[in-house]
Order: sequence, then structure tokens, then C-alpha cells
Amino acid sequence: MAVIDHWVWIIAFPVISYFIGSIPFSYIVAKWRTGDDIREFGNKNVGGLNVMIKTGFNWGILAGGLDFLKGLVCIIAAVAIPFNDTPIGGSGKFWEISIHNLIFIFVAMAVILGHNYPIYLRFQGGRGMAAIVSFLIIANPLLLLVFIFSLVIFVLITKHVRPSTFLALFIGVPVAFFLNLFPPWIILVGMDSTFVLGLFTIGIAVAIFPKYLRSFIDMFKGKEYRIAKTGGVVLPEEKQTENE
Repeated sequence: MAVIDHWVWIIAFPVISYFIGSIPFSYIVAKWRTGDDIREFGNKNVGGLNVMIKTGFNWGILAGGLDFLKGLVCIIAAVAIPFNDTPIGGSGKFWEISIHNLIFIFVAMAVILGHNYPIYLRFQGGRGMAAIVSFLIIANPLLLLVFIFSLVIFVLITKHVRPSTFLALFIGVPVAFFLNLFPPWIILVGMDSTFVLGLFTIGIAVAIFPKYLRSFIDMFKGKEYRIAKTGGVVLPEEKQTENE
């Protein structure tokens, strides 16, 4: 198979991925089932959890699954397409960076930015959780386990999902630079570099940071939704009722 080595793909492929990431499946599913704009009810987030709040568990899973698939398709393409792996910077196998590596990192960031700031919804989107999971499944399933474990711990401590998501990914960044165990498909394409994996994780964290910063602020103000004592999700306006 011919190697695709033109530098223009460093720009073109992430741009394509942004438009794919912008497809608002949660908005589409909610609009189809209720006729309402998902941005005007529940936690006002364009994501599977908000679809679940409004339309029920099954439709929320469908919306989240479609968001997961768009990330999965883009990241698999970024890994599988034979872009040039010739080092363009760094020295030594685990410190080198190539066009292929940069496309891998930028595609992940572009999908998240597309989901979080979709051009089709005037840049009012979700928070990219499903996409993050799809990326880590391909990049390194062990890192995904670290992320999930950290997320569960932080949720149990704080009772807040969205701030815990960013904290869990923040924990994953230093782990990624030392997690020298990779799945066969990553080794096969020669992308088994802890340096690239670390940069990949940093890229994801940078892409989601603006959205999750607001969640941290809202958590300290008591405006962030949280997990109820009896299960389910408590929205800020419901908190007073639950405590009475």
C-alpha cells in the first residue's frame, strides 16, 4: 500500500474529522423522539446522558453509541491509513514524532472540538465523553481502564460526573508517558510510543478543558448536576427538593 506523505493531511484530515465530530446525534435523537431542542431541557448538554434524562435509557444509549462510533471511525482511520511514519522531529524510537503521529493526535482533538462546538448547532455541543472512550479503546485499552477507575473513584468522592471526568483524564496524562504496553494494532503500525501516547492524552485534555472548566466552577457554586443518594441524576434546581 502506498504511503501518504503529503503534509497537507496534517490539516485536511483533522478538518474532515471536525465535521464528522460535529454531527449532533444526541440532538437528532432527542428531536426525533420529542420534537424538543436538547439544549433547552435537562442539563442542556448535547450528549447521551441528557437524551436519557429526557427520553429514557434506551434512546440515551443510542445517542451515546452513535457519538462513540463517530469518534471510533475517525481514530481507526487515523491509525489505519498509511500516512508517512518517517520522523520529522525528536531522536530515538520513543521520542520521535512523525506526520502520522501528528494526524493521530490532531484527529482526536478535532473530533472532540467538533462534538463540543458543532458547526451545525452554532457551536453549542456536548462534552465529548463518548469520543474519549472510543479514542482510548484504540490508543491504549489499559489507559482506558486507568481512566475509568479514576473516574469511579472521583465520582464516589465528589458525586459529580463532569468534574470527575476531567480529573480522571488529568490522572491519565502522566500515566500515559510511562504506560509502555500497547495493543497489537498500535504495535503493527509502529505507533507504540509512550511519548506519542502522552501527547495524545494531553491533546484530548486540552480539547475538553474549556467545557469542563465551567463544570468545576458550577460544582463549587452548587449549580452542577450530581449523582443522587438513591441513584439517578439530580439537577441543580432539584437539589433543594431532594434535601427536604
